[in-house]
Amino acid sequence: MKRVFIYPALALVGILWGQYGKAQETLKPFRNSIEKAVLHNKSIQNALLENQKVALDREEVKGKFLPNVSLNALYGYVNTGVDVDLPTQQLPITGINLFEGTTKGNLSTQAVVSGVTATQVIFSGLQITNGQKALEQKYKAQMLMTEAGYDAIAQEIITSFDQLMLLKEVDVLITDSEKRLNKEHQKVVKAIENGFAIPYDRDKIKLAMLELESKRAEVQSNRDLLYFKLEELTGLPKEELLQVSYRLEEIVLEDDAMAMNRKELQALEASQKAYEYVLKKEKGAMLPKVFAFGNVSYLNAFHTQTTIKDVGPLGDVQLKSNHLQLAPTYAVGVGLRWNILEGKTHKTSIEKAKLDLKINENKLEDTREKLSLLQRKAKADYDLALKKIGVSRQQMTIAQNNLHLASRQFEEGLQDVTERLEAENEFYKQSLNYYNQVLSQRIAATELLKANGNLYQTIVR
Repeated sequence: MKRVFIYPALALVGILWGQYGKAQETLKPFRNSIEKAVLHNKSIQNALLENQKVALDREEVKGKFLPNVSLNALYGYVNTGVDVDLPTQQLPITGINLFEGTTKGNLSTQAVVSGVTATQVIFSGLQITNGQKALEQKYKAQMLMTEAGYDAIAQEIITSFDQLMLLKEVDVLITDSEKRLNKEHQKVVKAIENGFAIPYDRDKIKLAMLELESKRAEVQSNRDLLYFKLEELTGLPKEELLQVSYRLEEIVLEDDAMAMNRKELQALEASQKAYEYVLKKEKGAMLPKVFAFGNVSYLNAFHTQTTIKDVGPLGDVQLKSNHLQLAPTYAVGVGLRWNILEGKTHKTSIEKAKLDLKINENKLEDTREKLSLLQRKAKADYDLALKKIGVSRQQMTIAQNNLHLASRQFEEGLQDVTERLEAENEFYKQSLNYYNQVLSQRIAATELLKANGNLYQTIVR
């Protein structure tokens, strides 16, 4: 029983993988060019550089948990007048009154002060933690938005190469037409010599051959422009681009191509989380902040002169010191800062964070709806393009059969040269229309992959 169920399952997986493998194999020739184009694109490079700035902001916020150490040094000269009214003191034996009335004096000194101070945040009200998480989500959102541009670059590269392969098919059509017309031209020339045809028939064929030469020149001009465009997009030399060659055929996608994987949605979801952390950060501003501090300092006051005037019978008293040194002085402790009331600053910041959160939520829902509509349209265009290819293939087959019939009838004299050339032009027209339709289908397929955010990943994985 296990074999009965396992074998069909394996067969189904093989079919699905074969479809996926075929689509990936069809897109495989573009991998190197697209990867080089992404690295070469200046807008992508600038976006990555901008994102590096967000990463640096994140590291800066993270560093706020680390100790902050500062070294201070000060030298100065101080000179000040003193006017103090001290309580009067009477000496017990002499009866002399000290500090009677107002005591005036003067103080001058030179001082050197230096020290090292360290502070470290212990608790920030979760502002640092939530700010760091918000920047992490912002970094992720910007990175996703940058990657969202990869699909557009990939589609432009694929379409340019497809146009080159279309020109290659046109070259084949022109060459085949030239061979047939040259053969008919030789027959007409012989018929004119034998009197079975007129120069008018020869000139009509010659004119048709000249038109083909004009088309060939136009094809070459378009080819040169496309290679120049690819050189600008990828930064690769033309010699390397010339190595890309493949058959222009339709791209058949499997059902999982409809799986939504748009980087824009993921970026908005990351932004939503970032705004949620910003809101938590603003709410945390109302909590107390706790920090630890430590200080080691040195003080030296030297050449100090103090004058106290009119000290009773002593008159003016002169006091001097060589230096007053305090070293080392240690101070350690824990501090707390709690902003109880700051007007409406906290409330306003919280309300703004709520509004940003709601705005981003609306953008997310709006983007999801628009991308869903784009997804359906791309799928409808893809299905329609596949159907048109079948019709174009039948039209080309009919035109080819008519061309063979016209050639035989012209050879047997049952058709004139005008009808023969009309059949030739119709076959060229229907063949070109078929290859154009294949090109349109490939554009529709890449558009469907891009609409679901899977184009670049399908190519590079």
